[in-house]
Amino acid sequence: MQILDPQDPRRPYVQIAASLRAEILTGNLKPGEKLPSGTELAEYFGVTRATVANAIHALVSEGFVRSRTGSGAWVRDQASLPGPDDGPHPLAGAATFIHEMGQLKNLPRSGWLLLGIPSPESVAEHSFRVSMVGMILAAIEGADVGRTMALCALHDAHETRIGDTPSVGRAYVKTATPETVTEHQVAGMPDHLAKVVRDLTAEYEATETMESRLAHDADKLETLATAAEYQAQGYDAGPWRETSLSALRTDAGKQLAQAIGAGDPRWWAPFAASYHELRASTRGSDPHARNGNPDGGGEE
Repeated sequence: MQILDPQDPRRPYVQIAASLRAEILTGNLKPGEKLPSGTELAEYFGVTRATVANAIHALVSEGFVRSRTGSGAWVRDQASLPGPDDGPHPLAGAATFIHEMGQLKNLPRSGWLLLGIPSPESVAEHSFRVSMVGMILAAIEGADVGRTMALCALHDAHETRIGDTPSVGRAYVKTATPETVTEHQVAGMPDHLAKVVRDLTAEYEATETMESRLAHDADKLETLATAAEYQAQGYDAGPWRETSLSALRTDAGKQLAQAIGAGDPRWWAPFAASYHELRASTRGSDPHARNGNPDGGGEE
């Protein structure tokens, strides 16, 4: 079993559960086998029995083990998550949350509709690139990359229920807070999973940590990049660019904004400009590129 890593930011009981889960999944702990006692596990991991109990409870909730008070815990006979015949699946709430997040793929970013863009990006598309921007910002600042990306990925999760309200409508519409929406979204999850989503939402909204401030800047920088792309297509996205720039809070965010502003949103332009030279240097290696056309078209 993997011992606790003092550099791991996860709580000890989460690390212990992960270690035992890995032993089960790799077959080192076999179906029907009894787990070491709470005392033995506490001594092995150097924690209290209460911490071990929390880890075992997490594995019971996930369906990996079964336990009986005073008798111990055993690996489930199937050594896998329980099926429908066992009653409601312990991760049913997590599955529901995943399906709900899929709604973000169908929800357009409403602000761009004001520019007359017929099919603007979805909230899911926006959130994906916000996560990529957050990764870069966290690396620049030396912040926690994974946590920053998680904050970015969840920053608009509440919009599955309250929608994406454009700036011109926010003065007229009052909605539930993101924390309140999150509380409803995670209601069916196991407690330890719900806590992860709940804590990330609260951290993002509080903007007290470096990671949360970077996530907020990532949101604005993604809007800035999208505005530059729409402007290159002939839409007047100037107000969006100005608003995004004025909202930046971190040095890394401001530096990246300068790079975005100075760059060309047509990232593929250098490749197109050098196509003939590239083709000449690799002639004969691509049977689909004929007669010097980038799209591979032309006659035989």
